[in-house]
Amino acid sequence: MQSNYALIDAMPNAVILVNGQGIVDYCNPSSIQLIGTDLNGELWRDCVARTFTPKADDWHEVSLHNGRRVRVDISSLPEQPGQLVVLTDLTETRDLQAQLAHLQRLSSMGRMVASLAHQIRTPLATALLYSEHLSSNNLTEDQRCQFSRKLKTRLHDLEHHVNDMLLFAKSGQQSTLADVDADDLVNHIKQSVEAYAAQRRVAIRWQDDDEGTALRINQTAVAGAIQNLITNAIDASQQGQSVVVETETSEGFWSCSVRDTGVGIDEAMKQRLFTPFATNKTHGTGLGLAVVDMVTKAHNGRIEWQSEKGCGSEFRIVLPIVQHANLEVRYG
Repeated sequence: MQSNYALIDAMPNAVILVNGQGIVDYCNPSSIQLIGTDLNGELWRDCVARTFTPKADDWHEVSLHNGRRVRVDISSLPEQPGQLVVLTDLTETRDLQAQLAHLQRLSSMGRMVASLAHQIRTPLATALLYSEHLSSNNLTEDQRCQFSRKLKTRLHDLEHHVNDMLLFAKSGQQSTLADVDADDLVNHIKQSVEAYAAQRRVAIRWQDDDEGTALRINQTAVAGAIQNLITNAIDASQQGQSVVVETETSEGFWSCSVRDTGVGIDEAMKQRLFTPFATNKTHGTGLGLAVVDMVTKAHNGRIEWQSEKGCGSEFRIVLPIVQHANLEVRYG
């Protein structure tokens, strides 16, 4: 047995042996260094309550009281009651990944600023021109309404570009998650997109099945991502066509699909669909679907999509309803 302990002591991972009564029989030096105290002889349940500090964004990892972030692997001991608990310190790995992502975002931000400057210049100049026309005393009521509609459209374009930029720029920051009712989320999105759909004379058909569904999300980010999908569908549609937005809850997941019968996506564009700055629009930054992709992944979700040139597209965001780390430790 001493040779086994010597082997465990040499391991870089924190290794803790818990007997059938839930008491720590042994912990190696790496565990003492990671946790900051010797756990020998203590009830493992008490150690968990004192040592682990779960946070909303832990997902499949767990935060310790000292700020370290670990992965917890638990297995049963062979031929005897008890468990082997292995803690893998992922703090440095996650920090390096965050630094790399930050550098990649800085590179992308440079391209985004150049693209955004070009995309904002045109609608801004047009909006200023329309506002000057509106100040004229010689306009008829019909002309005034026409310029007002055009001004609102240009301002909506500006808002869309700025929202994409903000969501993209914040994609690597720590998000604040909160419990959000799915009905409230959909109602918020409705208020944001209905006016734009009316301007484009495209109808939105809402098919909701969210009663009582609670999500743990960053509402601003998720709402922005879904709004991007709906706006894309509206832009791809002709006047008089409809966009269908359908939500449903099934087997622990909530989904929102956006379906149109518009122009569809060509094969070349499909290869770089979620790449930042990839767009076939004359007025787009190419950040919309990149933002959708990043927001969905940040919430441990996935995107499903299908499209055929000339026949329309469907995009579906799927998010887990329960989004927290499992801290339960079972005793033998």
